[in-house]
Amino acid sequence: MSAVAPEPEAAARAREWGVLSLALALSAALSWARIEFNEIYRPGALENVAGIDPRGAAEPFAHRVLVPRTIRFIVENLAPFATPLAVFRVFDALFVFAAFLATRRLGRETLGSRERGDGAGWRLFPLLGVHYVLSREYPFWYAWDMASVAVFAWGLVFLRRGAWAAYYPLFVLGTFNRETTCFLTFAFLFTRFGSMPRTKLALHCAAQLLLWLAVKWWLRELFRRQPGDVYQSVWRENAESLADPAMWRWYLMAFGGLWLVLPFVWHRIADRWLRAVVCIVPFFALGMFFAGVWSELRIWGELVPVVLLAVLAGLLPREPPAATNAAFRTQ
Repeated sequence: MSAVAPEPEAAARAREWGVLSLALALSAALSWARIEFNEIYRPGALENVAGIDPRGAAEPFAHRVLVPRTIRFIVENLAPFATPLAVFRVFDALFVFAAFLATRRLGRETLGSRERGDGAGWRLFPLLGVHYVLSREYPFWYAWDMASVAVFAWGLVFLRRGAWAAYYPLFVLGTFNRETTCFLTFAFLFTRFGSMPRTKLALHCAAQLLLWLAVKWWLRELFRRQPGDVYQSVWRENAESLADPAMWRWYLMAFGGLWLVLPFVWHRIADRWLRAVVCIVPFFALGMFFAGVWSELRIWGELVPVVLLAVLAGLLPREPPAATNAAFRTQ
């Protein structure tokens, strides 16, 4: 049988542009749907609780300033003719698109082929739709939601590649968006343990902890007069929710139900880096048990690409380890 001829460069380029255009259209549609169908906090969401002007938001919402302050700067200085909501819609769609690109790239590196990676990227859209559109127990939308997914996914891309010059600025900026960047440090620890000298690993983790604390301290000082508390424990609400069978419909919906499969396929993940990343899931869940409402599915957004890739890696026929680990470097 003759080998399949490689696709001409011009055709491949045109095909890629078509793929990216479709992905951008789907990103815009998902962003539009999550705002239009989740009516709570509209029309004042951007200006108040979602914090386009963080001075009007309670803690800890006031600390999530990256997207609100950026949009506020654009409206006040660069595009005074635009409304905050219009500018936000553009940003939000681009964040979904960025999450697609990062998931596709991670998929290509961890699932063993370009085609599998592309398939993972497309599957991200329905899973995000479950968490941000179909979930109705807490149908909130916030300015930082999609940015959190994109930041976390690209943080994993840079972490895998050892691209520290990109990873650390993203880590700092992401902490101004949402405090869940601390779980990137967990991913750093789990994926580099055993492959990086312990002293170097400890220095990296300590540097990230100090950066995270510095950002949180600065924000705390900046917004110390805001109403509310930096941290509100909700473990009692989560415990009651777990004991209520009616609430389990939201838990079963999370990640499109893929989390139920993950424990049974984790050992089949050929890519050791991805297998290590999955170890952050129970720590994330434990943190959210005290700091987030579990049935509010939007709080799990950062883990959607992780769970998706892990389940695909566990279900798909295995590729040779050399193929799946080729891109993993141990700087």
